[in-house]
Amino acid sequence: MYSEEEKAELMKELKEMESLKVDTGNEGEILQNDLIDYIENGNGDKQDLIFRIELFTYAFKLFSRKEVKLDNNQFIVYLNDSILDYEKIDLITKDLNKFELVIEAVEDNGEILINLNFTYHY
Repeated sequence: MYSEEEKAELMKELKEMESLKVDTGNEGEILQNDLIDYIENGNGDKQDLIFRIELFTYAFKLFSRKEVKLDNNQFIVYLNDSILDYEKIDLITKDLNKFELVIEAVEDNGEILINLNFTYHY
């Protein structure tokens, strides 16, 4: 059995999970500008950008099954999930609005999982 304190904590966590609360400030805009600068001009550190993309998606509770791939004018986030919440994707695409998003379902080790493919057209 759960104590009253444990029940209250579980209910709090459940309510937080039900209502998506993401406060990334202007990190999405900054990340987008840095990605575009890297793609167009080669400025910036590729590994740093990959790490920042992963942190940005973690803020939306989207977890990767392997490292983000950043190549040429696109990056791919390999999600560790087969279900996407439209609200999360909508928030991400608002922050990364200069990138085209293609959502891809793939089989990986017998499981159907999702990749998010972001492409910058210039």
